[in-house]
Amino acid sequence: MRKELIDSMIHAALSGAGISREQALEMESLSREELDFLFEGTDRVRDHFKKNDVKICSIVNAKAGRCQEDCSFCSQSGKFKTDSPEYPLLKVDEIVAAAKEAEGFGANEFSIVTSGTALDNREEVEVVKAAIRRIKAETRLEVCCSLGLMSAEQMKELKEAGLDRCHHNLETARSHFPNIVTTHSYEDEIHAVKNAQEAGLHVCVGGIFGMGESFGQRVELAFEIKDLGTQSLPVNFLKPLAGTGLDHMDYMEPYDAFRTIALLRLVLPQIDLFVCGGREEVLEEQQEKLFAAGANGILGGNYLTTKGQDPKKDLDMIETLGLRAVSTLEKSPA
Repeated sequence: MRKELIDSMIHAALSGAGISREQALEMESLSREELDFLFEGTDRVRDHFKKNDVKICSIVNAKAGRCQEDCSFCSQSGKFKTDSPEYPLLKVDEIVAAAKEAEGFGANEFSIVTSGTALDNREEVEVVKAAIRRIKAETRLEVCCSLGLMSAEQMKELKEAGLDRCHHNLETARSHFPNIVTTHSYEDEIHAVKNAQEAGLHVCVGGIFGMGESFGQRVELAFEIKDLGTQSLPVNFLKPLAGTGLDHMDYMEPYDAFRTIALLRLVLPQIDLFVCGGREEVLEEQQEKLFAAGANGILGGNYLTTKGQDPKKDLDMIETLGLRAVSTLEKSPA
């Protein structure tokens, strides 16, 4: 048992600075027994910075399918033949109804997500702006958008409408990115995040793990995200969907997933760390361990193209662990 090594990692995280790249790389060699000991520490780090609060985010797939990008993991890419739904941008009332449903089952954050390189059709942008205004007026939700490679000017418009946060994943490490996406560059992803920051928005930046990357590339992505200064980090685990470019991949092993969550908590100890896509399939009956590994948030409800588990099951899990789902009802109306 390398107790001294693990204690030094926890100390670095509790200081707020986070572990070094060298320490992060050493996590790959930790045994299951050592990981269980590490999780006692990452649980303390989570509690130190986030107390026992668990944030719940929910999303709506507001515009689905027919995307011209070739992201290998995505069933909405027009490059692949899948059974993923395809439909134009939802109406304002439909987006607002989805937000109210999310608030009803306990979500405190809500994200409007659209397929495609960017949402740059003027009429569509106006629909999203109108939906944001109504969600802010009619709920207590924090509002997020994930609209692709948007410009700083477009992001400023959305902020003026009431948008709180922009979500934009880097997907994977820079060195692995060309194996996953070829229709746009890693710099395009970075630029989109910086555009949102220039507009004065908080940013939510994460990736998808289990796409054939090495552990070293997971470390690479963690520090790339840290350098961007994001406030929230969504962790997704690959769901190999039929017809996509990665449908031959296997699900990540649960302890490998927990190791990844712990890595991100130790590199970014003060961040809001959400576990999102692939949670049910990869972690199965061990989902409660995601909090000990360092997460303080989950995505509740359905995902973009697949069903999530019953939100009540999530709330029961959180309560059983002695944690507390953050309620929008505790906030003042917008």
